[in-house]
Amino acid sequence: MKTITDKGVKFLLKDARSDRPTLIYLVFRYDNGRFKTSTGQTIIPYLWDSDKQRARTDIKNKQERQTNETINAHLERQRSALLKVLNSLQLAQIPFNNETIKQHLDNALERTKKTKIETAKVETLPNYIERFVQEAQSGKRLNSKSVRYAKYTLDGYMKLKRILERYQLETGNGVTFDSFTLDYYHHFKLWLTGRGLTLNYVGTLLKDLKVMLKQSHADGMHSNTVYQHRDFKKLVEDVDNVYLSDEELTRLFTLDLSHNARLDRIRDLFLIGAYTGLRFSDFSELRPENITHNGRILTRKTLKTSERVSIPLNPNVLAILAKYEGVPPQTISNQKMNDYVKELCQRAGLTERIEVSRTKGGLKQTRYLEKWELVTTHTARRSFATNAFLAKVPTVSIMKITGHKSEAVFLRYIKISSEQNALLMLEHPHFAGTL
Repeated sequence: MKTITDKGVKFLLKDARSDRPTLIYLVFRYDNGRFKTSTGQTIIPYLWDSDKQRARTDIKNKQERQTNETINAHLERQRSALLKVLNSLQLAQIPFNNETIKQHLDNALERTKKTKIETAKVETLPNYIERFVQEAQSGKRLNSKSVRYAKYTLDGYMKLKRILERYQLETGNGVTFDSFTLDYYHHFKLWLTGRGLTLNYVGTLLKDLKVMLKQSHADGMHSNTVYQHRDFKKLVEDVDNVYLSDEELTRLFTLDLSHNARLDRIRDLFLIGAYTGLRFSDFSELRPENITHNGRILTRKTLKTSERVSIPLNPNVLAILAKYEGVPPQTISNQKMNDYVKELCQRAGLTERIEVSRTKGGLKQTRYLEKWELVTTHTARRSFATNAFLAKVPTVSIMKITGHKSEAVFLRYIKISSEQNALLMLEHPHFAGTL
């Protein structure tokens, strides 16, 4: 008796010319017919290898590659199950027909059981997000690095949940997993923009929506892969963030705040961030144990990336730490500190007028603000990176501290003007005429 092999089993796309995710069929041809069933998996045709009949995994985009590997794992499971069913039927001398094959394949894949579970409880995306966050908070879910999710990450997901529920209430558009299409994405984006939100804020919500759809798909909640579409993307806009030069930081360092203990502490915290490049979540949680090598090196495992960084401490940071007997000053909330940092910089005379442009409510807006109005806790980190670059510290050394993975992203992050860039280039032998 001839054993059934892969040769007769194929995976075919429902619509190979589609520019949207299309269904993948499992197909088997036999003497008297053609068996075809849905795999439950969808893919955009340009990500499909028609020769290998599998999702492409030779792509640079890590997210798309991992998604395709998951799809291929599902396909392989169904291929193996079908071959086992066909060979079992053949050994039992049961004639092939579509109904018999379908019944045995569903049993092998436990599809009937799964349908009952799904019928008993239909979960919407907002419900899933809430459950996801609760599991993450309790430690039942860990991130891709097998550590707990950061609080601000989970807060962002809950914000998305509330906004999706408000969107459903105002528009009547559903929030079940099948509801999410490219049309939904575009309508949701327009609705957010119409509320006067900035483009980057809208982009963050769309990024979190994509993450939650991908995660719920990985959890087997649905087979909707619209999030893979090239048009289903995060929006991002370069904003006019500022940095403080070494001279401006020195002005803050030497500012007499002996009669204002509140601003004195805020100034010292901000300068620790500006001289170390740490995020607020890290420089606000420093402990004496983080200071090593006889007080010259700060070592810290960052909260966001869980990477250990070691940072040389300059004399100003050492002076601040000595002021507090080695124990970094006590912190306050990020929001409150942002308010106080602005007051601090205004007192230091950082009043240079700066042109600021951003897209809000779909419209480009331009304003002129004094520099102190634009300073936040994150300005400290950006100042560190920019000043180190201008001081000709090797880019790779700075990136070891800031955590940037590519030089292109790092160069977009720092803030140097075209004039500063030209002055740096003047010192290069090519422009100095010394080659």
